[in-house]
Order: sequence, then C-alpha cells, then structure tokens
Amino acid sequence: MEENQVNDLIYVNSADAMSYALEIAGVGARSYAFVLDWHIRLLVALLWIYLAAFLFYDISIFSTLFEEDTANAAAGWVVFLPAVIVYFFYHPILEIVMHGTTPGKRTAGVRLITLEGFTPGIGSILIRNIFRLIDGLPGVYTVGLLVAIFTKNHVRIGDIAAGTVLVYEKHTGKQTLSDVAQQSLNSSLSTENYDLLLELLERWQQLGKPQRIHLGQQFLNKIGDELLTDDQAQLKTHLQKLAGE
Repeated sequence: MEENQVNDLIYVNSADAMSYALEIAGVGARSYAFVLDWHIRLLVALLWIYLAAFLFYDISIFSTLFEEDTANAAAGWVVFLPAVIVYFFYHPILEIVMHGTTPGKRTAGVRLITLEGFTPGIGSILIRNIFRLIDGLPGVYTVGLLVAIFTKNHVRIGDIAAGTVLVYEKHTGKQTLSDVAQQSLNSSLSTENYDLLLELLERWQQLGKPQRIHLGQQFLNKIGDELLTDDQAQLKTHLQKLAGE
C-alpha cells in the first residue's frame, strides 16, 4: 500500500487503487486523550497503593516468616511494585490489547494507526512508548508537545520512530453496516469486487462523510455492470444509504 499526506488528512491507497482519507488528530485531541489516560493510570496506581497499604499495614504476617527488616521490604514491594507497573506500562499494554486505543483515546475519539492505515503491531507500539522517555522531557511532555505542534502530521518523536499517527475515529450505525455485509453475501458480485467491498467496510468507521460518499460512489461505479439482479440492486441501495449517513 502507498500513502500520501496533505494538510490534516492522511491518504491511503490500497492495492486496488482505492483511496482512503483519514483525518489526522490535532494537538488538542492528542492532549485531551493523554490527560484522560494520565488521570486514569494515576488513580488506579494510587488506589492500589491505598488498598495494599491498608491490607498490609500490620506486617506481622511477614515477620513470622522473615526478620523485621525483610518483612518491611517485602511489604514495600507488594505495595509499590504493582502501582509502578500500572503507571509505566499502562499505555503499551492497553494499546496492544485494545488495538491502537486506550480509554483516554477512545473517549477523545482518536485511534493509533500506521502510516499505511493499519493497526500498529506490538513492535511499533513498544518503540512508540519507549520514546516517551524523550517526549516526556523535561516534564509534562514538553518535548512531545512541541514536536507535535510543529510537525506536519502532529506527531511526537515516538510516532516518528514507530511510523504511527493518531487519527479521528468515525462511527457508523452497526445495523446499516450489517445490512451491507449481509446483502453482499446474497449477491453475485465477482470475487474481486466482493473482496474490495469487504475492505471498504473494514475502513468505513474511520472515514468522514465526504470520503464515504466518494468511495461509495466509486465502488458503485466499479460494479455498475454487475448490477443486474434484484439482490445486487438492493446491495446498491444499502450502500448508497450507508454513504449518505
């Protein structure tokens, strides 16, 4: 796949010569998602420290097995180590598990993708998060924020290293998408056009209304010669309706 970028859109060209335009998330959306995630991970870490300290306040259970100093050290590890893991590994773990999103990103309506338009793999996510050590300097993500402000795609150093970008995530009605998918199964589309339709539906949620209308019409023009049966005509109707949402 090839990609070309202009202004605040990233254009992704598939092997079928279909062009998809995804809106790049600005610094405001990026900052909003980060602030939400920062509060979530901080609250979870503090909650664990509070609960663990409460549970292990009386460390006599340790001192029966170890010396007092060893018991204090063991209790300290139990209280603070999980909190440290939650705080520092929150982003990479959730971005892997949630396929490029976190609770903060999802609330802000943004998603992490590669420059080719795919969900980033584990390697890219780990590289992106390792560079938080640089982006976070000298504090409150000053370096990352400044780089995101002045770079073309509003990306920080971690994104540049990993080849990733944040885009706005668009949502469409599940029922209408289901209608199109079901209707495509009942039609006699060629294998090539059926695969093309599945690719289009897979990317649909990330497209804005103008892109949906354009790509929907582009696909309908491509399969125009095949629309000979009632099933295919219904498929055309469903796709036109979906493009207009």
